[in-house]
Order: sequence, then C-alpha cells, then structure tokens
Amino acid sequence: MLSTPKRWHLQLVMLVSVLTGSTALIFGRLAQQQDIPTFYLVAFRLAFSSLVFAPLVFMRYGEQMRHLSRRALIFGGLGGLWMALHFNAVFVSIEFTSILVGNVLIGTAPLWVALAEAYLLKVSLNKWIWAGLFCTLIGSVVVALSADSGFNLGENPLVGVALALAGALAAALYTLFGRQARGQMAFIPYLWLIYTFGAVFSLLLVIFSGTPLVGYSPAGYTYLALLTLIPQLIGHSTYNYALRHLPATYVSIFGQLGLVLGAVLAFLVFHEIPGALQIPGSAAILIGITLVNLGQGRSPN
Repeated sequence: MLSTPKRWHLQLVMLVSVLTGSTALIFGRLAQQQDIPTFYLVAFRLAFSSLVFAPLVFMRYGEQMRHLSRRALIFGGLGGLWMALHFNAVFVSIEFTSILVGNVLIGTAPLWVALAEAYLLKVSLNKWIWAGLFCTLIGSVVVALSADSGFNLGENPLVGVALALAGALAAALYTLFGRQARGQMAFIPYLWLIYTFGAVFSLLLVIFSGTPLVGYSPAGYTYLALLTLIPQLIGHSTYNYALRHLPATYVSIFGQLGLVLGAVLAFLVFHEIPGALQIPGSAAILIGITLVNLGQGRSPN
C-alpha cells in the first residue's frame, strides 16, 4: 500500500505547479513573436500532449478505453471542444492586451463555473461566492477602463479583455463537461481523451484557416516545445497530483499565486508595466476568485 505523501512534499509539488504554470502565456507570446500562428500554437500544444499520453493510456488503460460509454465520449468531445476554444481565446487575447490583464481575467473561470452550476444545475450559491462574483465584476470593469489610461496595454486592450473573458467562460464550460466524462474513467485516460478531442478541433481550425503546417523557425518550435513541456505536461500534471492529496480550496487559492508570477515574468521578459487602474482592478479580481474558492463546499446561507 502506498503511503500518503508528506505535506511538505505536496507543498513543493504545488509550488512546482505554480511556477511552471505561470510560464504559459510567456512561452506563448515568445512563440507568437517568432511568427507562430495562434491556431497552430494551440494545435501543437494539445496534439503533442495527446501523443505523450497515448502509449500509457493504451498500455495500461486499454480495456477501459474499449468500453467507454457513448455518454463519456460525447462529454469528452464537448470538453475537448471548449478546451480548444479556451486556449485559442487565451492566446489570441495576449496579441491585443497585456499578459497581466489576460492572466487575471482568464483566472475568473471558477466564478463562471459557480454561476453555471447555479443556473444550469440548480446548485445554491452561498454569500462567499456572491461576494466573490461582485468583487470580480468590479475588478473586471476597472481593468477594462484601464484601456484608456494611456499606458501601453497592447494594440487593442478592449478586444483583449473581451477575448480573455471569453477564454474564461470557455474554461468554465470545458470544466463542466469534463466533469461529466471524468466520472466514468481514470484521470489519465480522461486527460488523454480531452487533449485528443481538443487537438482534433484545433487542427480543424488550422486546416480551415489555411495556416501552414510546417516551415516555422527553429526558435519558434523551441518555444512551442517549452510551452507544451513546462506549463502543460509538468504544470498541469503536478497541479492535479496535488489536487488528489490536498483540499481543493487550498490548491485553488495557492494557484492564484501563478497569476502574480505571470505578471512578474511579463515585466521581466517583455517590460510590461501595469497601469494605475490595472493594479487595483487585478487585486479585486484576485480577491473575488479567492472568495469563490473559500465558498466552495460551504452550505448556502
């Protein structure tokens, strides 16, 4: 019988997850600066991740995969579709606005999950979640208003804000659909299924948009490989490992540190300086997300 990991081991794993996950938009923008199209970037990330997991899935979980229900496949497909749309919206958003703005708005996904559960699944929300939603909406308005602050926030900050929020909504939807598929299979097969469907939809976007499949620079491919290896395969895997052994609220709140680290990296790598309205707006969003995470699992009142 395997022993439960020590708490400091799990905290170290969580720290690795946060550090690696915070690099996603950094490597994404570096790849874009090497003329890697966003559709291609997302397709490469998901397809490569699917290929990495495929041998393990079919060697260890082959029997389970052969007996997947139609329901699991349908929800897995819907989850993959929304994951693909999420990643595309996220990486297109940072073509128009700063990484700080993109990060904090994308991080609002837990709020939209809570709202979807309330209105679609009829789950009652408590005062913590409503307070978090209010803080986040106020913060989002303040961040949007920062588009007119005169700071260098990107080519078209309002478009970037809209796309980042769209990415957060897509993340909420793939979370909800993914949960339906996740209940019928082990974690690794579930992850592979979502990645595979997401890769298929992303490749269709590449093909129908006429995006070239080859011919990019070595530096571009290097950043694509780093994007897939560090934030996707290492960051995502360690996050879910920690989630198996630590309370979800603890993991979620600790994970908000990644939003701050992403902004610090953006300053160091791209010299992005937050505007006067971005700082309080982003702080309000982070407080809102934390309140929602604290409210998860509490009884409605």
